[in-house]
Amino acid sequence: MYLMVIILNKPELLKKLLGVMKKNGAKGATVLDSMGQGVIMKSFEEERPMIASIKKLKEEGLFVNKTVLSVIEDAETLYKIADAIESEIGSFTEDSKLGIMFSIPLNMVRGGRLGRYEGLFE
Repeated sequence: MYLMVIILNKPELLKKLLGVMKKNGAKGATVLDSMGQGVIMKSFEEERPMIASIKKLKEEGLFVNKTVLSVIEDAETLYKIADAIESEIGSFTEDSKLGIMFSIPLNMVRGGRLGRYEGLFE
């Protein structure tokens, strides 16, 4: 099992990305609003406490990234989804402004649509 992580810098592509993931075998995903370090550091330059800075960024709609998390059952499905995303959304390698996509092997998953899994890495 794998955790697929996509940090999407172009939130206007989120709906299409989620559709591609579902069509190619993802059973679900969690989407989080996020922002990069550069945006945060710039907000700190205004001499405001950290919580107030982040609250102001949220109010101004500056959470410009979407972080997508999805547990994928096997390597074949993982690569199928990744290839389909790059085919229909764009290449993360060729367009660094698109964001980043990576995976992390999992050796224990409980709950969610996948049920219970405890095993060795594939």
